[in-house]
Amino acid sequence: MTMWLGVDVGGTFSDLVVYDDASGGVRVGKGLTTPAAQDEGVAAIVAAAVPEAERAAVGYFLHGSTVALNALLERKGATIGLLTTAGFEDVLELRRGDRETTYQLVFRPPPPLVPRRLRRGVRERVLGDGRVRTPLDEADIATALAAFRAEGVECIAVVYLHSYANPAHELATEQALRRLGFTGEVSLSHRVSGEYREYERTSTTVVDAYVRPRMSAYLRRLEERLRGLGVNGNCLVTRSGGGAMSFAEAEERPFEAIISGPVAGAIGAGDLCRQLGIANAVTADVGGTSFDTCLIQQGRPALKYEGRVMGLPLQTPWIDVRSIGAGGGSLARVDAGLLQVGPESAGAAPGPACYGRGGTRPTVTDAAATLGMLAYGELAGGLRLDFAAARNALMPLGRELGLDADGSAQGILRIVAANMANAIRTVTVQTGQDPRDCALVAFGGAGPLFATLLARELAIREIVVPVHAGNFSAFGLLMQDVTQSAARTSLAMLDDSGLARASDVLSELLTGLRRRSRAAADGAQAEAALDLRYLGQEYTLTVAVPVAGDRVAASPAEVAALFRRDYERAFGHSVMSPVQILSVRAILRSPLPRRTARHVGSASGAAAARTLEAFSFTGGRRREFTVRGRDGLARGTKLAGPALLLEATTTTYVDAGFEARVHEDGTLFLADQEA
Repeated sequence: MTMWLGVDVGGTFSDLVVYDDASGGVRVGKGLTTPAAQDEGVAAIVAAAVPEAERAAVGYFLHGSTVALNALLERKGATIGLLTTAGFEDVLELRRGDRETTYQLVFRPPPPLVPRRLRRGVRERVLGDGRVRTPLDEADIATALAAFRAEGVECIAVVYLHSYANPAHELATEQALRRLGFTGEVSLSHRVSGEYREYERTSTTVVDAYVRPRMSAYLRRLEERLRGLGVNGNCLVTRSGGGAMSFAEAEERPFEAIISGPVAGAIGAGDLCRQLGIANAVTADVGGTSFDTCLIQQGRPALKYEGRVMGLPLQTPWIDVRSIGAGGGSLARVDAGLLQVGPESAGAAPGPACYGRGGTRPTVTDAAATLGMLAYGELAGGLRLDFAAARNALMPLGRELGLDADGSAQGILRIVAANMANAIRTVTVQTGQDPRDCALVAFGGAGPLFATLLARELAIREIVVPVHAGNFSAFGLLMQDVTQSAARTSLAMLDDSGLARASDVLSELLTGLRRRSRAAADGAQAEAALDLRYLGQEYTLTVAVPVAGDRVAASPAEVAALFRRDYERAFGHSVMSPVQILSVRAILRSPLPRRTARHVGSASGAAAARTLEAFSFTGGRRREFTVRGRDGLARGTKLAGPALLLEATTTTYVDAGFEARVHEDGTLFLADQEA
């Protein structure tokens, strides 16, 4: 018997899923996140959900972590120094010439992670083709290190011009730093990213250095706690681009796990859509602190090869999950006479007022509780809501707005739903996908609560609520393989010689990946993609290509046809120009043992229905809602709204005008009967 554990750490709650290979059974657990020491909360939820006698059978522990992300959001990473080619010390502040917010005339980019005094130039120069123009001057390294020591620098990022083409100077710099006695972490840009674009590569390397000590310390503490509990299986972390890597590799490449938590839900949604035959979908993952959304097409989450956090670009595979500060703990306030919700959150401590943990400011959860949307207020982990405290928290807000508690609550939920809908439009409308042609996959602690509001806002006709929806991101952790990836810029025309050169680079990259982790590479499948563009263009499209014997198994004409197909699909037209190869991407995928059962819920038969009064957004008034336990709904059951469907980790709010139907695998479908 092998057991699998998936633990996803959110801003308010940490979610756990336990899967048993032998029986195909699934059980879930949920506990409050411990922001100051996330490993304590993770260990506590594992200890509570997995009996001691079963822990030795855990073969895989898969984790979605926000430690690296929080280090960036809170600016609580390491003190780092930057060594770069002389004359390029200000790349981090020069950035790009465009503005992220076009109409914000006073736009100010976030300050760089490395202050100017800790950015030091080193005399050296490598050309784009790898030739050395100016030899490395090691005296500059010694001078810089003396200044770094005086400032308490913990990590050093080394980013030299064109080191992806020839890393000799970066390697020599690392050796010089060690000879000079530096014992801290060193991040070399050619190891972090083998791609061109100096600003993006510098940013990626600096982020890697900035979060590395905090991430490494966290993973080591967590592994020690798990071993102390008797969990001795493989410990894996989700990558931002999907797939998993070992704790050891995550310590070496923490920048690849910046958004590992939100990604797991998108991967799980893609897996579910493939099972159910849903072509296009968009996710609505609502937690305590944030709202995350991702477009799913043909059962695959949208994938990019550059991410962005707090305005900082990262050259790494990145599932295109968009996040905003909108969740159950989002705080409501009046600003200049207008009601605003989020992004500030009550978090896990003190949490919403209705949690009874000392919170007094009104939150989204308080609004939902006041309107009766959370039924009897019995939440996971034995938490019982204090409805009086929720209403009391809303009263001061209502006085400012001239509304009663119900009116304030309605306003809060309508505003936060509109904010969530706008986030969904960024992954649909802004990428050419009509949300009306998508299903809405709702999960997270509050996703099913907001599903019908979002569907009406976006004119989406079908909603999908997975089994164990409140812990679905943790379930998504179990749907992954171990992956490794690398890329290298290698400019060439897409012809016989250029494709042969790309194949040589691919072979080198795959060899390096196998060397990086021999255990993960055993039995791994090689995959490849090329960044292609028309001659004269600046940006590229990434096109997957077949691989055989570590080389591209396609002719230039076949690769060009794939590119033109994808280009026309993305931009609506084609260009009669030669095609150019810019970068080569290599992936090693090591499949984990397949899970024999997925997303299967229990079917305990009919259960007695109850009723209570709650607010209906369809009718704009309170009315009687049917209250049912979701596990008590037999397969094929249809239930017309208004209704509240309760389960251990979430509540599904079925507004009037919607019909719920239970699929044969336990998945819940909500259809808008008025669309």
